[in-house]
Amino acid sequence: MNQHITLTPPAQSLLHLSFDADQRGSGLGHTLTRISSTTPDPTPRVGVHADGLYFAPGEQLLLRVTASGAAEKNNADAFDSFQIIDCVIITRPQVIQRGAGLASKYSPPSPFLQAIGSCYPLQLDFRATVNPLTHDNVRIVSQDWKGSLDIGVSPGMWDLSLVLTVRITRGPGAISEVRVFWFDPETEVGSTGTMK
Repeated sequence: MNQHITLTPPAQSLLHLSFDADQRGSGLGHTLTRISSTTPDPTPRVGVHADGLYFAPGEQLLLRVTASGAAEKNNADAFDSFQIIDCVIITRPQVIQRGAGLASKYSPPSPFLQAIGSCYPLQLDFRATVNPLTHDNVRIVSQDWKGSLDIGVSPGMWDLSLVLTVRITRGPGAISEVRVFWFDPETEVGSTGTMK
């Protein structure tokens, strides 16, 4: 008797980080989008998960970094491209249960199965895409990470920081500059325990 086993691929979400090559601040814009899943909104604006990142247990996380910048011709400061020098995710676990008569419970060090501890440097293996200049001479360059992160099934809450160091290249003869960008939303996987 032959039985065919069909494996369902895990749900996937894309974390899209963005910056402008000329921005003065160091904040990364970010959106989390479900690619294939029926789980709740990954970046809700209202409710208990508002303004955080909500991961579904067992899903895969993909990463894209996009930079944009003015690219006028004959301008030595025109944005050309960027190279990712390092990309590190730091997770700080939160208490998920405590109170009178309750044993304290803590989230694991990281929601990502690949991370043993709270710091996880991403392997620098990205695929770049350069888009045509926009009508107002803005160049947009995206880099997609070739790997993925697996979200664990244990519920938990974390303060998550992602620190990104990039080398920004500009027009002919311009000196490249190295910048550090970051973001740090609260993150949750599944439904956590009780706080009293």
